[in-house]
Amino acid sequence: MAKLISWLAVLLFSSIVAAQQTDAGQATTEKTTTAQSEQPLLHNGFELLSDLPTKNQIPLFENRFRIDEHVEEITLLLFRRRGSASTVLVQPDGSKLHFNTAEQNKIRWHDASSYDLIEIKNPMPGPWQAIGRLLPESRIMVLTDIKLDVDPLPTNLMVGETVKITARLTNGNEPMNARDFREVLMLEVIFVSTNNAEYDNFGRGVVQVAQFRDDGKGYDERARDGVFTGEFQLRFVSGEWIPKYIVRTPLYTREVEQPPVVLQAAPIVADIIAAPALPDGQPAEQGKPHQVLFRITDDSIDKASVLLQGRVRYPNGEVDEFALNEPGLTAREVMLHNRGHGSYILEVQAFGAMQDGRQFMLSLPETSFVVKMPVFEAPVLDELPQSIKDEIAAEQAEPEPEFPWGLVIGANLLILIGGGLAIWFVMTGRSWTDLLFWRKKPVAPEPEPEVKQSQEPGTAKNNANAQKNNDMDDILDLTLPDD
Repeated sequence: MAKLISWLAVLLFSSIVAAQQTDAGQATTEKTTTAQSEQPLLHNGFELLSDLPTKNQIPLFENRFRIDEHVEEITLLLFRRRGSASTVLVQPDGSKLHFNTAEQNKIRWHDASSYDLIEIKNPMPGPWQAIGRLLPESRIMVLTDIKLDVDPLPTNLMVGETVKITARLTNGNEPMNARDFREVLMLEVIFVSTNNAEYDNFGRGVVQVAQFRDDGKGYDERARDGVFTGEFQLRFVSGEWIPKYIVRTPLYTREVEQPPVVLQAAPIVADIIAAPALPDGQPAEQGKPHQVLFRITDDSIDKASVLLQGRVRYPNGEVDEFALNEPGLTAREVMLHNRGHGSYILEVQAFGAMQDGRQFMLSLPETSFVVKMPVFEAPVLDELPQSIKDEIAAEQAEPEPEFPWGLVIGANLLILIGGGLAIWFVMTGRSWTDLLFWRKKPVAPEPEPEVKQSQEPGTAKNNANAQKNNDMDDILDLTLPDD
């Protein structure tokens, strides 16, 4: 296998080098023609890589990837923006690989205006980094003894179909013994939209479909034997998708990308003929049943092999199961009980075969319909009953109470007056006593004139002494009188 890959790679690089030499010998005026011819060269190089015997790849995330020690040869097809500089590779030890130094490092490197095609033998194990304006279409193909092989998917897939897969992790074409790993190996299944504007999944990106563990549970037969078996449902929008399978371990990562598949819409449609709802209280046996007719819209399905089973949920909460397991070309019809107004929900599974003999199991999209509540017109009476007439006469005889206009007006006036007085008190600073205008205001008494009295000298002197005694607080006066 290694010789076949090397032979194909030699042919590819020989054709590229020959094209380069021819372009170098042309005049400057022919550069436009050379640029126009690079797009077919790019397309042919990508097709050659996809035709190599090994489909194993290494994921490229944010221009970084990791090479394990089991990789013998690696081929990098790095697409970049047209006219940008050539990609620079940074090895795990920090050294850099350039286009100009490829020959001395024994690396085969073709530098085009929109991509780099690089072939490295015995690459250095560890984390690598690619520096450049790379595009998501870039690929890293590896030639190694450790491979991931996945059975191809059918080409005529349908939305809601349950698909079974088998993937094998091998070492030298032998099942890999992964019992020594502390962590259980896990296979991740994703579908990537091709962003084809002709399909409904345009711009849907990546869909995480399923994850399978090599633990011997569920559909897996044996634990840690490197073989993954499982099934998953295609419960996403129809369109063109690229299936991808990824196995990650502490030592290495392998990724397999299969050719694009077209996911068709469900080929079985339910036509519903709803009967009128029954009035409340009427038994269901007296009403007309609802009719559901299943119609096959795809001629690639063997109509005689289709079998249906499912269940219906009635508005009152009851659940009833049904099965249409009589093969034939007759119409598949189900009669549902009339349980009154409300929602009727159907969950249906289909089993059958394609015209090419492939068997399928399909879960149809949930079908529901609503029965509206019946509306009845009021009966027209020629003459009212006597009891109703008596009630009407009694209501008309009782006088209707008059509206208390005086009370309402008085309350409004009281509110206005009170509010006006409150505003007046605040603005003028007066009190409520100022409103008693009939009461006289009290007159303040005039101060009495101070009367001067003649005092004798001795008396004045005695008064002075007394004042002095009072001022000196508890001091004893020992002075003697003049007499």
